[in-house]
Amino acid sequence: MPREIQHEYTELATLPSAQDIAATPPSAQGATATAATAASTIDNEASHHHHSRLKKNRHNLRSLLLDRNFQTHAAKTCLYISLWYTFSGILSVYNKWLFGSSERDFSFPLLVSSVHMLMQYSLAALCLRLFPKLQPTQKNTTWGLYLTRAVPCGLASALDIGLSNISLRTITLTFYTMCKSSGLGFVLLFAFLFGLERVRFVLIVVIAIITVGVVLMAAGEVDFKLLGFTQVVSSAAMSGLRWSLTQILLSQARFGMNNPVATMSRLMPIIGVSMLAFSLILEQPISQLSRDKNMQSLGDVLFIVVMMGVGGCLAFAMVLSEFFLIARTSVVTLSIAGMLKEVVMIGVAHLIFGDSMTLVNASG
Repeated sequence: MPREIQHEYTELATLPSAQDIAATPPSAQGATATAATAASTIDNEASHHHHSRLKKNRHNLRSLLLDRNFQTHAAKTCLYISLWYTFSGILSVYNKWLFGSSERDFSFPLLVSSVHMLMQYSLAALCLRLFPKLQPTQKNTTWGLYLTRAVPCGLASALDIGLSNISLRTITLTFYTMCKSSGLGFVLLFAFLFGLERVRFVLIVVIAIITVGVVLMAAGEVDFKLLGFTQVVSSAAMSGLRWSLTQILLSQARFGMNNPVATMSRLMPIIGVSMLAFSLILEQPISQLSRDKNMQSLGDVLFIVVMMGVGGCLAFAMVLSEFFLIARTSVVTLSIAGMLKEVVMIGVAHLIFGDSMTLVNASG
């Protein structure tokens, strides 16, 4: 409050009562009346200023809501979020059904993921050929930029997707979903480190709350598997790094990835090759694939091949909607919108797979 106004309010608070005024001489009464009038005038002006500011804020909000550009931006953002929710939810159920040890129990999630990456690259290349407007403005980029920006993003993406799919073999979809929601904390952490977000107290509090929530979720899990928990939390950390690097790539035309389709065409080969290398080392598909119970007949092989194709199309649609959402907003918006998706997925997991939660689990 300005010093002059504060002084006048002090005078108003120390004014004498009506009985005191009646007992004072006329000259003193006149001075008292003048002080009271001045204080009343200042009070009216302050009240008028407050109401004017509220009225201006309401007018600005109404103007924003009626603005055509804002309406278009909000509608497209909601569309991308809805598409992301849909494809991501279906893909999560697909992965749990295909890889879960209590479901289809196909033992090669990394191999399947590498096939998905190859399909996404092929579909992205097809889109670039059919729609020339999607071609990047900077078609040729230096090897230095490619190795220091695109390759780390591709490796982080491969680790995120690979660890996610592997963890679904040992933990429930509900537990996976809740632990994966810790990705928001990692997103904010990497956004701070890369200068994508300004360090603010409220965001630090958000990270702290998410950390406590993850601890409670792990403590409340009835069927706790340390290996699966470690895998999914590591995946969440890689997810935070992945999306922060993706936002950098999408925001700067010099990387040649200034639109989502161009980004997919440049990143998917890196992710696919990395995933295939991990599969050859860890899963050994060359020697072990024929021993899997899902590969014992021609019909089984054809079924798995078809399922791989369906999964690849779902993954392409999901990643494309994610990239469009990041390009339109930010990686933090993507993560916050993902929190509601996690809640929906917990309900879906309960309905489809019969997953359950404890009270401590739900509190987390």
